[in-house]
Amino acid sequence: MDKVQEGMKAPSSNLAWRKRPRQFAPKSRLGCKTCKLHQFALRRRLTADICLGTRDRIRRVKCDLSQPSCLKCRGTGRTCDGYGELRFASGTAIEASYGFNDKGDGPGGHDSHPPFRVSPRSFFILPTAGSSQSDAMSFFQQVSITHLNKYQSLEDPWRKTLMFFSQTVPCVRHAAIALGLLHMSSMRGDSVSKDDVREKQPHTTEEGRLLHSQTPLLNYNRAIQLLLEQNSVNQDSSTRTAITLLTCYLFICFDHLARDDTRAMKHLHGGVQLSRTLSETVLRGKQPGGDASFSEAQTLLDQVASQIRRLDMQAVLFLLDWSPNYTQTTTTYLCPSPDDAFETLDQAADQLQTLVARVMGLRNTAEQMLPTAKTWPPPPPSHSKVVLLGQLKTWARQFEKMLRREQDGRETYKSNIGANPVETLLRAQHKTAWIFLNSYGPGRELEYDAFLPHFQQCVAWADEVAAAHQRYSGPSSPTFTPEIGILPVLYIIGAKCRDPAVRREALRILLRQPIREAVWDGVWTAKVLQRVIEIEEGAIENGTAARSADQIPAWRRIEALSWVHVNDGDSAPRLDLTYTFCAREGVYSESLML
Repeated sequence: MDKVQEGMKAPSSNLAWRKRPRQFAPKSRLGCKTCKLHQFALRRRLTADICLGTRDRIRRVKCDLSQPSCLKCRGTGRTCDGYGELRFASGTAIEASYGFNDKGDGPGGHDSHPPFRVSPRSFFILPTAGSSQSDAMSFFQQVSITHLNKYQSLEDPWRKTLMFFSQTVPCVRHAAIALGLLHMSSMRGDSVSKDDVREKQPHTTEEGRLLHSQTPLLNYNRAIQLLLEQNSVNQDSSTRTAITLLTCYLFICFDHLARDDTRAMKHLHGGVQLSRTLSETVLRGKQPGGDASFSEAQTLLDQVASQIRRLDMQAVLFLLDWSPNYTQTTTTYLCPSPDDAFETLDQAADQLQTLVARVMGLRNTAEQMLPTAKTWPPPPPSHSKVVLLGQLKTWARQFEKMLRREQDGRETYKSNIGANPVETLLRAQHKTAWIFLNSYGPGRELEYDAFLPHFQQCVAWADEVAAAHQRYSGPSSPTFTPEIGILPVLYIIGAKCRDPAVRREALRILLRQPIREAVWDGVWTAKVLQRVIEIEEGAIENGTAARSADQIPAWRRIEALSWVHVNDGDSAPRLDLTYTFCAREGVYSESLML
């Protein structure tokens, strides 16, 4: 009996520490209003996070609270624990699946995971949090990756690498989802601009919050957050930097597609500096016979750095003050052997990008391209021009030898060596660079008239490339790629070839299908060329339009031209043109409404 009484007194004795009862307050059902720091991982978090001992910003969830509508969380892409959203796998599982880490699994297996339905796919593929993310991810893998790399060889392993890391690494995945959502909206014909994408006004209605959860900005900010948090993961530094560069590449694509070119170039500049620093560090510390993890990390770094280097080289085709970092450091093509041949099509493309960047550095000086110069700039040094012409000639010889070697290895002889769109594009880019360099002389704009047969060949090649991509993507489907392809070629043909038939053929190709290549927009380029044709081929002395290049005098020819897209929200979008005439002083400006 005494034992029973002691047991009944035990609960009251256990509560003796409480001096006064807790103040009563009704349970709130308004949802959380702020995020709190929680210094330990909840048990419902994934075992991998517990093993790593990470300290994340997570939300204290109370029972029966409605869906939170915290402005900070919705604006920065944070998620709430306890509302049925699936947590993403950590970097440890990714390393083990890709071969970067040969450590075994930590304590606690899948039994410690929270109960949720697992996709029947491979265990390392991250689950999706909703149908919108699933659709965006499928669109990115099936459409976006193909469009982003449409000017690269199909055998390039970069596509597989991009697809793999978009399925396994959280920050890359959210960046891919953001790009997929934006690309999907662009393909539907919706108006895409940086102001629409980066909307800052909060959504108050439930429907507005649902639409906001599917916007690209949410996943864009979430990718940034996860990218900043990956430093706390016990991960190889080379792998972590490669993932950073890969996410940077997707950010460049996203910002170009959103027409936020300034932000895209900031990402590109940072990626170039990071890849250069890392490449020098890896080359100094690289030792023969290293482990497999270092080899795979180095392979990943080479692939990502190659894409950043390609975008860096191509930026000179739309930025006047851009100086590619790799033109000064690349020494593999200074003295090429004429007897050699390129190993792959990608190697030939990389070497051509280096030569094109050097041609633009000599041909398009700041005084010539910026329409503010009062005097004609001095011609480039003759030895530099001669050296570049020799390198372009050597490139063409090595390129043809590579194609002949590939044909000899095939069972059936390929009659048309230009059937591959990538091969045809490289021919057009090489020929355009050759014309652009050769035409720099005392005749100024009249020098281009001597290259009419070469212009005709270039426009035929550009037509083949455009037709091939149109057959693949559809007759009216818009396409986007962060790389430079045929748009600068068609612009140079339309602006510098004064033959009416050739320049109108280039204009027809531009208007055939909406094409966007980084900053270049095919529709905008066509409107600019239409205005150039109106100015140069307008009524001459006898009141008729020019019918040949000989009827367009030098003083009527536009020499330097630049345009800027303006969309400030106060007025309709427009293109502000600034140009100068050959052998005439003065700077002219006008606007074209879009």
